[in-house]
Amino acid sequence: MKKFIFTLLMLSVAVLFFACSQNTVKEDTASNNQNQATATVAQPQPQDNGNMVNPHGDSSMQPKQPKPIVIPDDVAKKFKAVKLSVISLKDNKTISVEVPIGKETKVPNTPVSIYVEAYLPDFSMGTENITSASSEEKNPAIKIKITKNSEKYEGWLFKNFDIHKIEDPDYDYKLIGGISK
Repeated sequence: MKKFIFTLLMLSVAVLFFACSQNTVKEDTASNNQNQATATVAQPQPQDNGNMVNPHGDSSMQPKQPKPIVIPDDVAKKFKAVKLSVISLKDNKTISVEVPIGKETKVPNTPVSIYVEAYLPDFSMGTENITSASSEEKNPAIKIKITKNSEKYEGWLFKNFDIHKIEDPDYDYKLIGGISK
């Protein structure tokens, strides 16, 4: 029985070795030194299809569309604003500001204005939309638009995660949480 298993194992290794060696090139150094000419193989370049590039060159792909944001009724009824910290990267001063949802707010003593498009206390992204799984603050996030002088920034801020940061060279933005009605 042991000989059978050993033979089967060795056969499997041989098949694996043979299969892995397919489509490989073994260079012969003697002939390589004699033939210095090389051939360049043109690789097809991916085509740009709007916002997305298909690595397989399929031109039938459509540009990626943003997912709609759906605010559940219980969330809309519960929260009126969010609290943010705006931190100056030059002097490390922090300004706390309350921003009503759906209204632009000027941050005092700065050139910054903030607009909160949506507050999702329990951020959830499905295949069809972005929404809140509940009205509890389990995974708070905001869709934010920031204007500073002529510069504009837009994105998501998460309370529990330091991802998707706003790339403002002068200020850092932190979500503190939602403010109930």
